[in-house]
Amino acid sequence: MKRTRKALSILLTLTMLVGLLLPMGAPAFAVTKNTLNAVPTVGTDFKGLISTLTIAEDSEAKNDFEAGKSFIVTLPDNVKFAVYRDGDWQSVSDAGVTEATQDAGKGKPFVTGSDDGLVGSATFSSDRSLVVTFGDGADNTEKKQIVTINIYGIVDGAIGDIKVNIDPLDSGVTGGDVLIGRSASGNAVATVLNVENIGESNAEKAGVIRITETTPGALEAGDELKFKLPDGFKWVEPGNSGTTISYVNFKAEDFEEPAIKQDGRQLVLKLKPGFKGTTMRGIIEIKPVINVSSNAKVGDVEVDFSGDNVESANLLIAKYADYGVVITAKDTKEVLAGTSEQEIGKLVVEETVPGSFVNKRKMTIELPEWAKFAADPELTFVSGTKPYSASVMTVVSDDRHKAELSFTGVTSSKAKFEVKLKKVNLQVDKTGDIPVKVYGSAIGEEKEVIVGTAVAPVEVTSATKDVKLGLNNQEAGEIVIKETVKGAIQEKPTNYKGDDVKGEMVIEIDTWGVRFAKTPKVEVVEGNLEIENISDDDKYVSFKIKSESTKPSTIKISDIAYTVDRTVPVGPIVVKVKGVAVATTNEGSSASDSTKGFDAGTIAKVSNAVVVNPAPAAGSASFAIGSTIYTVDGVAKVMDAAPYIKDDRTYVPVRYLALALGVEENNITFENGVVTLKKGDTTVTLTIGDKTLDNNGTAVAMDVAPEVNNGRTMLPARFVAEAFGANVGYANGQVVISR
Repeated sequence: MKRTRKALSILLTLTMLVGLLLPMGAPAFAVTKNTLNAVPTVGTDFKGLISTLTIAEDSEAKNDFEAGKSFIVTLPDNVKFAVYRDGDWQSVSDAGVTEATQDAGKGKPFVTGSDDGLVGSATFSSDRSLVVTFGDGADNTEKKQIVTINIYGIVDGAIGDIKVNIDPLDSGVTGGDVLIGRSASGNAVATVLNVENIGESNAEKAGVIRITETTPGALEAGDELKFKLPDGFKWVEPGNSGTTISYVNFKAEDFEEPAIKQDGRQLVLKLKPGFKGTTMRGIIEIKPVINVSSNAKVGDVEVDFSGDNVESANLLIAKYADYGVVITAKDTKEVLAGTSEQEIGKLVVEETVPGSFVNKRKMTIELPEWAKFAADPELTFVSGTKPYSASVMTVVSDDRHKAELSFTGVTSSKAKFEVKLKKVNLQVDKTGDIPVKVYGSAIGEEKEVIVGTAVAPVEVTSATKDVKLGLNNQEAGEIVIKETVKGAIQEKPTNYKGDDVKGEMVIEIDTWGVRFAKTPKVEVVEGNLEIENISDDDKYVSFKIKSESTKPSTIKISDIAYTVDRTVPVGPIVVKVKGVAVATTNEGSSASDSTKGFDAGTIAKVSNAVVVNPAPAAGSASFAIGSTIYTVDGVAKVMDAAPYIKDDRTYVPVRYLALALGVEENNITFENGVVTLKKGDTTVTLTIGDKTLDNNGTAVAMDVAPEVNNGRTMLPARFVAEAFGANVGYANGQVVISR
């Protein structure tokens, strides 16, 4: 056969070079198993046996081949059934062959059956179609029967996958396309078996290059193959520690000595003039070892493949990167703020190229100031060369925000490991993303990744009521505590020390001068949380957790009443919600960087009351010292006694002072030396000779006492007026009261 020299075409896909048994997927109703002995790669002008197709009855359906039933096997375009005649391959139509049960010319027929008479006939309806009809032997139900089809053919310019189509008609044969081979446009296929990551160094190992003949003898004497590296990369000459070249069905002596040219960038392989060709398809494998200089371009490293009558192609053999470390997060979680020993995400630590980790140096991971390691983070080695000997990272003794790892070796393959942040304590009043910083002389540039999210265990809301100074038993707004997830309010939490404790919630007044007037009502209004042991004093209400919830629950604190003394500033009254049931990491004032807890126990602050200035009634009144005439809203009125000054205090007749303040006549009483004045929800009581004024149950100290003068009860004007929210002034011998 006259040999035609063809250009080499590069297919960057792995090819199968040995016999494989490749089953074809079949629909559920199929009764045959269609398999191949191999899927070879052939040239675009290939002639001969492409592959052998076996069609076998399924073991569960041994009697489905029926006499008289037919199926059709059709080749793709540019592929024809062929026979070997007169020293060459010819299409079956050119050779005048119609019967496929005869010898194809290479000692084997196209179609055979496992039993006599299984194949009744097998005929070519065209160069591309073969019709197989079952004979009487198909009625054998004792064993599984098999039809074997040797696909002898001529490839006439087909490129890529070669598939036959099986049309089952009504034969019970499984239909569909079957891949029987692949065709390349030249006489050989170039393949890169793997792509390596390399850095700036000498003797870096790149991916293996494989050259495979598409047919035996495709490469001829004098053929030259050239492999050129990019600028900045050089071949290390073949030798003990350099590039290696191996052969299958070639011999090393078939080639001249490998040559390194063009300043080390080009490797040349050349077949000797006396080379006689291979009798089986030949394979050349090159395992590149290359030197990388500082001027090499970061990115893909592609070998420029060329040669005599060879189409140029680029082969990706490596990815060149600067030395570095990539840090990513894995299995990130949403966790509860204020909870001890939370498992957050993992850190995945990976070299960009081998040797990026620096031997005998450290890597540090650092949590934010509101998170601490309760235990050493665990290490899991994943792949490459292990660069450390420890099983955990070590928490820094005087700073539990940090943990360290020392590297103990240099990697020869890219190392990858994981850091499991298994036990982390979180401060109760901090929520949001949990960032981790990774830095140290072992890895270079500092990096930061998010390993989880902290969410508040409860949401606290409140209604707001107005309250006044100096009054007791004033209604305040309800407080509602709602779990964000089930079990957020814990029955038996583990505290920052690792001890199990009883869960408790506390509602505490955080405004000085305000106290509970009575015990509020505490109840679970939604969910299945159970509480017990409700107790209080004048500043807080607490309760224990009897059983934590299995679905998010809601607690309501209602019927809240405050006593507000006169020292409280105008503005909101603040209430804190806290307790070990939601804040297990609270260590109080003893917390420091070296301890596991935090000086933070409050989960939320709300305001359910606001102190407002008492609104005075419209109008004013004035009393002149020594005069029985007084005015109310500009109208002059007469008293039966005159105001006077004693001990620097102005005394005014009780009845007229009360009327001027808007107290109704019937709300002014005097009995057994006690004067009682009522206006709206304010009741003021004064006792003759006593310097204490009672305002709605709150004792207010005065620096003078009420007295009886000339048969009239006289009261200190300022203290009484202010008890009713009025403003008192004194000028030019007159007391002026604005209400």
